[in-house]
Amino acid sequence: MSLGLRLFGGGEKGSGLTSDDTGPSPTPRYSRVVDASAGVAREMGHSYVGVEHLFLAMIRERSAVPTQVLARSVDLDRVEANLLEVLASPGYHGAPPADAVWFPLSELSELVGVLPRCVPPGVEYGFNVAGDRAWIVVHEPGDTAAAVTAARALIERGGLQMGNE
Repeated sequence: MSLGLRLFGGGEKGSGLTSDDTGPSPTPRYSRVVDASAGVAREMGHSYVGVEHLFLAMIRERSAVPTQVLARSVDLDRVEANLLEVLASPGYHGAPPADAVWFPLSELSELVGVLPRCVPPGVEYGFNVAGDRAWIVVHEPGDTAAAVTAARALIERGGLQMGNE
């Protein structure tokens, strides 16, 4: 069943969140919670927004009706603490894609800084952190190792400054 929502971002009037003639429009609180979920993901250093980030944002929006109902049955602070504990656990991130390239977390910021210059235009890529290690995957078969190798070569040549290629 479609609700007729077309999500484009933002949340207030003129933001691009619209509905068609037959469907409901998102409320400002809904938009705040969705935006807050992206903030939660950023705070955690995650390169994606998942249901877990949305759930944390909902728990933190104490004035929302579902959160108030949930608070009648559980201690929201305890739920948040338990969820954060699971998110910080080694098993949370699951197995990376088969062609992911692992490396020490200390290399992540430099690699992510130059990776866009090593991935073909229009090809998506992502990374994730698991403890003191991280992995990168390029969403074209066989491109991950080549992209990471090229990124490391740029870093070695001082490629972090624009124009040093």
